[in-house]
Amino acid sequence: ITRAEEQAEPFIHMLEERGAEAFLYSSIKTIPPNDWSQLDQSLEVLSDYDGLIFTSVNGVKFFSQRLKEKNKDIRELKGVRVYAIGPKTEEAIQSLNIQVNTVPENYIAESLIECMGKENIVGKKLLLPRASVAREILPKTLNELGANIDAVPAYQTILPKQQESDFVKRLNEGSIDVVTFTSSSTVNNFLGRLDKEHHEKLKKVVIACIGPITQKTAESHGLKVTIVPDQYTVAGLVSAIETYFIGQSKK
Repeated sequence: ITRAEEQAEPFIHMLEERGAEAFLYSSIKTIPPNDWSQLDQSLEVLSDYDGLIFTSVNGVKFFSQRLKEKNKDIRELKGVRVYAIGPKTEEAIQSLNIQVNTVPENYIAESLIECMGKENIVGKKLLLPRASVAREILPKTLNELGANIDAVPAYQTILPKQQESDFVKRLNEGSIDVVTFTSSSTVNNFLGRLDKEHHEKLKKVVIACIGPITQKTAESHGLKVTIVPDQYTVAGLVSAIETYFIGQSKK
C-alpha cells in the first residue's frame, strides 16, 4: 500500500478481510500549502461563487480546516452548487452538512466536465480548492466552456520521511505479489525512492492502479499495469485485486 499513512487503514483492513497480507510503504503525505493567500482571498468572497468543486477528500479536509481557522461561516455556501468527484469526497462534504448537487458517474475530472458541460456554466464563478500540483484539464476545460474558475491551492503532497519498512527486502526476495497505487503522486514518489535495479524487479510484480489517470502515470514510467477497477475507488480496487487473484488461482 503506497498511499498516505492517514488514509491507508481502511484500505489495509479491506484487503486483510479478504485474507491478504497488506503492509504500508507510504510514498505520499498531505500537508497545508506553502501559501494560503489564494484560498483566503476566495474565502472572503465565498458567497459570490456559483459553484464549489472538490476532486478529493483532501480538498474537502483542508478547505474546511481553513474555513474554521478564518472563522468563516459555512452557511455562506447556501445556494452554491457543490460538485464532488467520487463517493468518499461526497461523504466528506456531507459530513460538513453541505449538500452535494453533482457526482459524475466515473470518478475522474473528464467525467465531471461532461456533467458540467450539460449545465449552463457560461459566466458562472467557480471555486476549485485543490492540490498545489494538479492536472490542468478541469480548470482549463471549464474556462473554455465559459466559466470563471479560481483553482486555488488548499494542500500539497510531499514525500514523507523514509519510514522503516522491509519493502525492499521483500522485493529482493520476490515475496511481493502486488503493489497498489491510488494517485499519480504515489506512483511518482514511490518510484523516486527506488533505484534502477528495483525498478527492474517491479516488472515481476502485479501493478494495480485505482483508475486510468494513475495507470497512465505508471505506464509512463515503464510499469505494466495489470489491474484497474471499473469503479475508481479503493473498494473497487480491492475487489478488482481479489477477482484477479481468484482468476489466477484457477489457472
